[in-house]
Amino acid sequence: MPVPHSLRRLRHPQDTESRGSLSRNSQLATRNASLTRILVIRLTSLGDVLLATPAVQAIKKRFPSATISWLVEGSVAGLLAHQDFVDHVIEFPRAKLERSLKSGRLLQAARTFSAFRRRLREEEYDTVLDLHGIMKSAVLAKMARAGRRIGFDATFAKEASRMVYDEKIGGGDRRMHKVERSRLGASFLGADTFPKPNLRTSPEADRYVDDHLKRSGIASPLFVVNPFCSKGSEFKRWELAKYGELIRRLGEETEATMMIVWGPGEEMEARRLQEMGGDHAVLSSPTTVSQLLSLMKRTDLYVGGDTGVMHLAALAGVPVVAIFGPTDHLVNGPYGQGHTIVRKEQPCGPCRDKDCESRECIRSISVDDVYAASLAALDGKRGH
Repeated sequence: MPVPHSLRRLRHPQDTESRGSLSRNSQLATRNASLTRILVIRLTSLGDVLLATPAVQAIKKRFPSATISWLVEGSVAGLLAHQDFVDHVIEFPRAKLERSLKSGRLLQAARTFSAFRRRLREEEYDTVLDLHGIMKSAVLAKMARAGRRIGFDATFAKEASRMVYDEKIGGGDRRMHKVERSRLGASFLGADTFPKPNLRTSPEADRYVDDHLKRSGIASPLFVVNPFCSKGSEFKRWELAKYGELIRRLGEETEATMMIVWGPGEEMEARRLQEMGGDHAVLSSPTTVSQLLSLMKRTDLYVGGDTGVMHLAALAGVPVVAIFGPTDHLVNGPYGQGHTIVRKEQPCGPCRDKDCESRECIRSISVDDVYAASLAALDGKRGH
């Protein structure tokens, strides 16, 4: 007897897709069930490496017995070495290679790279997870000894790096925050619990900062101001003179110590800013990334632009007042609760146009705007 049309189970294309998705999820769960050796790749920059740490924390929570190695470059390697969710830090020797190549010491460069390659291949990994998504990181993923190599699909992968991966992480809005983007990778490995981001300081860094604050007679309240950006990112800097006025007004209003942090090549400008900022302005001592994190954990308020130091402050739990111009605040804003973004909407933004002459997006932000936001952030902290 024919089945009435109204009762027939019609096979729609999405039914097949749904079963296919369930099958793929089942296969993923099987592959992820017994991971014991994982290599994470996120090479640079400071801020992007910091924004990947919550994802790696989640992976460690999902696989507490697994050995997690992190391939990185630059000074942030020292900070990662103190984290309990990273077992081994492998540093790509970019600076050393560049020095050798620029000076024509090709044999030395070859030896440096050969030593790095041996270190990378000492371990055989179940999985390499590339959270960077450029050709360089993909090539390094291919160089490692691994059973599977995972990276982003075309949504976030750049420079055709996705062609190297065995498995691709899909989904996500292009304007997704970078913490959430990295968490897509953690979820792909089966992580379903995302603990509150927490970065540890080293006892040596804590002692260094405490000794400096004690010698300088600095006590709470302590506000940290960072007017600088990384090399090549000057297009997103707020004017130094405005920072100077802000420091003077905030110091006079709150009686707080206004500490200016600086890095290599920035000390002269920092001293100029100190002069503009008046009696409450002081300079930080020279700091490593680990020492800077320790300083942030003793700070009551942070004010600065879109930089890695801003993310360090946010992850340290400091209320952040972030001054955003051309870059995308949805993707790069300070992560977590209690932070304030000061920006002016522009029809051309967000962008990364380093040659923009008007820079209206950043120049239109007044001292009054940031001053009011800073006082509101302090009121919010007191009321929390």
